[in-house]
Amino acid sequence: MIPISTALQASLEESAQTISTCWKVTFADNSPRAGDVIGFTDHDVDITFEGVDYIAMTGYTRSDIASADDLSVDNLELVGTLRSPAITEADLNAGVWDYAQVEVFAVNYEDLTQGALILRVGWLGEVSVGRNNFTAEIRGLTQAYSRVIGELTGPGCRNNLGDARCQVDLAPFTFAFTVTGIGSDNQTVYASALTQPGPSGGVSLVSVTQANPGVAVVSPGLILPTGAPITISGAGGMTQINTNTTYNNPNPSHDTFQLSIDTSGFPAYTGGGTVTALGGTAGYFDGGVVEWLTGNNANARMEVKSYTTGQFILVLPMPYAIQIGDTGEIVAGCNKSVTTCHDEFDNVINFRGEPYLPGVDRLVQVGKQGQG
Repeated sequence: MIPISTALQASLEESAQTISTCWKVTFADNSPRAGDVIGFTDHDVDITFEGVDYIAMTGYTRSDIASADDLSVDNLELVGTLRSPAITEADLNAGVWDYAQVEVFAVNYEDLTQGALILRVGWLGEVSVGRNNFTAEIRGLTQAYSRVIGELTGPGCRNNLGDARCQVDLAPFTFAFTVTGIGSDNQTVYASALTQPGPSGGVSLVSVTQANPGVAVVSPGLILPTGAPITISGAGGMTQINTNTTYNNPNPSHDTFQLSIDTSGFPAYTGGGTVTALGGTAGYFDGGVVEWLTGNNANARMEVKSYTTGQFILVLPMPYAIQIGDTGEIVAGCNKSVTTCHDEFDNVINFRGEPYLPGVDRLVQVGKQGQG
């Protein structure tokens, strides 16, 4: 039975109710705002209750709350507009609100001494951003019963590099960097201090035209399919192409390709530069993680999609603008293969995968199939 004061019960039973809904958010430990508490209410003015200020959000609504006795998940949704400075699209995309603890309750705003009626306690689940509004799913306590307990076998390791089961000391595989250039996508980062090996296949840049799109000539040629990602570094004069990931459209000789950008307004190319194919032989930080220490994204983390010496591309753009001079730490990637675990991390004793388990083709083999 949900506890409620006699006075609040009486207020709820009155025909002319003065009841408002509040929700209190406590940010998760892994959030940049860990431990902070913030409150919102559907009342038309702010409310202060038990030491917490609840901001009036006129565009905030919640779905009906219903509970069942069969342990089914009793989630609800909160929908609000992005008018409050406390809720920004960048913060939502940055994961600031992920897994925050939420308490939804009702109060009599004319007499807060009557206490609160707890409507739901849970955690924020999926948060989606629309046009000037957000939708936050609140997962109830019964969400825990929907978790899958156990593991599926597979050739790849089920650990995350450096976690409690992996036990690899990340210190030798963590490197500090300072941003020396940023791609226009806020996703490509140049850090000249990173000299760890990247994918092979770099060729010399010979020339770049000032056109829309620009055309590059390389030597020797790159044998790549149309749309394969490449990166350019070290080009003189037309330095803008050093901070853009481009896509090649090779001719049959494979020594020229179109850039995906307009270079007609760039300074003339003066020489030098290297063109490197991405997505081939893995770079040292492929699949690794970046943690930002300074700048707009301080304390935020993001996975690395691909790396070549001196630059990396993130899986997703950072929610806040990256700036030259921002600092961070980048951790080596792990492709979760037993070979990598043994050769690079010397940790095969903690490998959690089954690379030598017979596959489905062996299970469905019949008779003397395959025997000569």
